[in-house]
Amino acid sequence: MGQSSPSERLDQIRRDYAERVSSRTRPPDPRVVAAFATVPRERFLGPGPWLIRSADGYIRTPDADPARIYRDVLVALEPLQRLNNGQPSLHAAAIARLGLRRGETVLHIGAGTGYYTAILAELVGPAGHVHAYEIEPRLAALARANLAERENVVLHNETEQPVLPPADAIYVNAGAGGPQRRWLDALTSAGRLIFPLTGDDGTGVMLLLMRTPDPQVFGARCLGPVQFIPLVGGHDDIASPHIAAAWTDGRLARARSLVAGKPLEPATCLLEGDGWWLSSDEISSPATSPE
Repeated sequence: MGQSSPSERLDQIRRDYAERVSSRTRPPDPRVVAAFATVPRERFLGPGPWLIRSADGYIRTPDADPARIYRDVLVALEPLQRLNNGQPSLHAAAIARLGLRRGETVLHIGAGTGYYTAILAELVGPAGHVHAYEIEPRLAALARANLAERENVVLHNETEQPVLPPADAIYVNAGAGGPQRRWLDALTSAGRLIFPLTGDDGTGVMLLLMRTPDPQVFGARCLGPVQFIPLVGGHDDIASPHIAAAWTDGRLARARSLVAGKPLEPATCLLEGDGWWLSSDEISSPATSPE
């Protein structure tokens, strides 16, 4: 057999990468693996060489070979602002937990240049819809160009969308001190929301919320520790200063529901926010399964 062509080599590198970064989920979701194997990451990062995030800052790749960015690494989009194309394995695991189905509508808040938006678009398919939001003007312009050929994606300027369209799933990629009311209100009867619940230092957990028949109560699961750049307007005066401690002492890992707009119950409250609180109470009949 002859040598593979450069495009065949890159296709194989992309397939191997997709399998690796999807391995956090056991068993890996084959649809998520296929989406990561299909979407070319390099098209969303600009021309190489690229800046790879490290413990000490950024390291420039020695060349522009796309194989350099098919690893489980963060790649700079705006290094001075610490805005990156995030860790693929973290996003693969979170997206798998959204359980997206073909034909669904998903909102992507904090779209960056559109790479993970494109992954979401692959999963909901041509009959589905992705509404993407990016507030940073340069990144939004790049995302608009990068996603122009995807007919099932609409890119919005987030500041122009105070009311969100109804959504089966919402995926937030900027840290917030609590769930915004408009996110919760946008969820359909079986809606799922994943967002980084982060404190003042940007550290916290990825939190999954699931709509229940009671519009004020949501099933909740902590998906693990994360660090994110803060969402503009996402600070919660009550919760934000206490999120790091709530993760460190194990309270967030015990969260089974989130209550919005009902009186707090001290016996089960794990973390209080502005108009919401996390509870250790299990929801007996969530509209969608947490597993």
